[in-house]
Amino acid sequence: MQILRGVAKGYTTKRLTQELGLKAPSVETHLRNIFKKLSARNRGEAVSAALKLGLITLADL
Repeated sequence: MQILRGVAKGYTTKRLTQELGLKAPSVETHLRNIFKKLSARNRGEAVSAALKLGLITLADL
């Protein structure tokens, strides 16, 4: 959820690694899993799907 919220805020992979203390490959793996679970092809679709499903709200941004 932290990665999804960061993506919704427009964070890059580099920024996510800094904010969450993770390595880039870990962030990319989490993003791939998020895309798969939300049937999304990119960050924008993932955020849109998460908003529609109520996983994140505008208040999270």
